[in-house]
This record gives sequence, structure tokens and C-alpha cells, in this order.
Amino acid sequence: MINASPKSIEGRIAQKMREGIEEGVFPGSVLLIHYQDQVIFHEAFGSAWLVPYKIPMRCDILFDLASLTKPLATAAAVLLLIQEGVLALKDPVAKFFPEFGHGPKRKMTLFHLLNHSSGLPDWKPYYEEIIKGEKKGKESLGSSASRQKLFQMVHEEPLIVPPGKKSIYSDIGFILLGEIVEKVTGEPLHRFCFRKVFSKAGCKETTFIRTRQRPQRFRGRRFAATEDTPWYGIVCGRVHDENAYAMGGVAGHAGLFSTARETYLLVRLWLDSLQGEGEFDKKLATRFVTRQKQRGTPPDSTFGLGWDTPSPENSSSGKFFSPSSFGHLGFTGTSIWVDREKDLAVVLLTNRIHPTRENKKISVFRPELHNLIYQGVVGAP
Repeated sequence: MINASPKSIEGRIAQKMREGIEEGVFPGSVLLIHYQDQVIFHEAFGSAWLVPYKIPMRCDILFDLASLTKPLATAAAVLLLIQEGVLALKDPVAKFFPEFGHGPKRKMTLFHLLNHSSGLPDWKPYYEEIIKGEKKGKESLGSSASRQKLFQMVHEEPLIVPPGKKSIYSDIGFILLGEIVEKVTGEPLHRFCFRKVFSKAGCKETTFIRTRQRPQRFRGRRFAATEDTPWYGIVCGRVHDENAYAMGGVAGHAGLFSTARETYLLVRLWLDSLQGEGEFDKKLATRFVTRQKQRGTPPDSTFGLGWDTPSPENSSSGKFFSPSSFGHLGFTGTSIWVDREKDLAVVLLTNRIHPTRENKKISVFRPELHNLIYQGVVGAP
């Protein structure tokens, strides 16, 4: 049962979203709320573009999901390959890349990559080296050559700490996971994910958009604009993440585009599987969305495998989501939070970095919104 009348809840949530626009938290957004096996809220607010002109937001607008790519595409792909016996969590990365068989890297496993405990740095501006090479007539940004060059730089990246010693949220680790998926399947990450993940969820528009080839079916479609950059102008319909762009738009850490509805369909893959009714093995899916606490895991880590869980203080999920909840954020202003105990899921897609990434107001707004939704829909704990 919903805690209060649906109309009063919807009105309070809609008012909060409008306040977000008025206060400059984001130009526009689409919010979708699932509660007890049904969608109870799905509305668009504000503008998909602000500059050079305004375009109103719509529920079917495609967003650059940024790091939501990690759980919705890459982690899902790895889970399926584990389920099929192709991969195992304990597989050393050196099994796929011999150069990882020396020094501390020899102990790095797929578990470490998924759990953000590999010891790799969080991020490096690899694209800058490729731009330098492009100016010298070498790799062209977004080409297959620049993609291989970036993989090479990832392979050569030294560790900050030995695997398992420290929790460091790492794009680099997920770039490696995407490469491993391609290596063991023999097909590009975007094709494998569409065939084995997105299509199974009923998605028709969710996709990676390649740097050099915009799919015909997206011509004329509207996208939420992201940053006004000195190197490209307003980024729209192209991946915002610079390393993913240099990799041709397809990467394990970023590059996925989707609508709020289809993002929700991908979340349903996990929800259904946790009930033993989905595409993923129930036991594996449960492990992926659960905070890992076994021996050899950093004691302060909140990460599951591909997913995150609420931090003890100042979680973006707010104050009320249970410890068994799982979720993830995306740099462009996207997020998913799911409370398994209450069957509550919140998909918030915004274009908060349009026109500038310096806008960080969402860090305060997001937990306030989740608190309001939880109290209005479920009731205060």
C-alpha cells in the first residue's frame, strides 16, 4: 500500500523536481519511480537543451548514462559469462593479458575489478596522449587504432596499492572488464550487450553510440545535451566521457545511452533475477548487488560487484534506503537506487552538466529527493 494518497505524493515530488530546475540543479530531468512491482511515477521536467536554444524535456529523451554503463552493461555481461562458465570471479587478469603476470598485478582478479579493489587509479586522461598522437599524424581520436592505444596505456598503468588493499572507484578497472568481455566472446562489447542484455530486457533504443558512426535509427531523435566543451562545442548524441570518446564511443566504464523507461527495464532484469525469475542466476545476481565483506576485501568498501550500496553517512540514496539497497551514479547527472526490502526503485536522469560540469548542486538535491520519495511512498521508517 502507498503511504498517502497518490495525488499528494505526485504533487510533492513534482514540486521538488521543479525546485531543482528553479535552483539550477539541472536544466531538465526525467524521473521514474517503481514501487511494489509497478511504475507509479514517470514524468519529464525542464529542458533537454538550454543553449544555444531551449528544447523541452520529454520522457522519451535519450540520456548519456555515463557510469551507469558499469552495472547495466559491463557487470551484466560479466555476470552472464560467469553464469555460462566462460569466466569466474577468481580468474586472474593475467589469464587474459600476460603482462599482468608480473609484480603486484599478478594477484589482480575479475573480483577486484568488479569490486573497485584492484589497486588501479580512479581515472587518467589517456585521451590527451591520443590527441597528441593525432596531431603528429598517428592515431585518430575515436578510431580503432586510438582504441588499441588506450587499451595499451591501461595495461601499462601502475597500481597505487596491491589488489584488495584499498577501495578506489576506478573507471580504468571497468575499461579492462569491457576489453575482457570482447576478448572471450570474440565480438564488440556493444553487440554482445545488445544481444545478451538489452534485447532480453525488451530495450529497443538502449545502445552505445559510436564516435564515427551514428546509427541510422537515431537520426532525428532528441538527446539531452551535456557539456559545452572547447573541443567539440555542445556535446549531444555523442558520449561525453573523453576516454570513452577516444575509444570510439564503446567502453566498459561509459558510453551507454538510454531513456528513463529503458533504464528501468534494465533494472527490472536485476529485480526479476533477485526473485529467481530473470535472465541472471539468482545467487549470482544477489552477490553482485550485495556489499562484499569477505576476507581480502577493503574493510571500508561499500561496493558490491559492479553496483554500489548505501554509505553509512551522506549516501546519495538519502537516509532511509535499507542497507540491502543497491545503486549507482553517473557523472552526467544520472542515478539508480533500489531498495530490495521495500521493492522501491528510483531512476533519476538529468543533464546536470549542461552547459558546464562545474554544476555540482545535485549532490545535495539527490538525497533530499530520495528522502521525499521514500517518506511519501513507503512511509518514514
